[in-house]
Amino acid sequence: LDQEAVLDNVLYSRAYTSEQQMELLDFVCAKFHEEPGIFKLLVVDSVMALFRVDFSGRGELAERQQSLAQMLSKLQKISEEYNVAVLVTNQMTSDPGATMSFQADPKKPIGGNIIAHASTTRISLRKEG
Repeated sequence: LDQEAVLDNVLYSRAYTSEQQMELLDFVCAKFHEEPGIFKLLVVDSVMALFRVDFSGRGELAERQQSLAQMLSKLQKISEEYNVAVLVTNQMTSDPGATMSFQADPKKPIGGNIIAHASTTRISLRKEG
């Protein structure tokens, strides 16, 4: 494969706020609509990172989760409407209550049940050693 030809087929953008992240999805929809059938994969890297920055503390948790749910719903609609796979990466955090229940791995994905319910398939990668 020619590296330049491959990179010519990749579109990328970076958001600096969760609001920009949502706006980028509107751009993605427009692009997918302009060029139907061309795109096969949409990747959202570290979906929770910007939400964690924009919504801090327990006081904003409900609003954060509601905004996150809207974004995930939009991703599902994009996937279905344009027949593209959506890959979302996420962060993990330590679960302080896990040691009380004797879980083997005291880490859990950030985003709570909203991320879990919106996901069709989840894969956990762990670094050994």
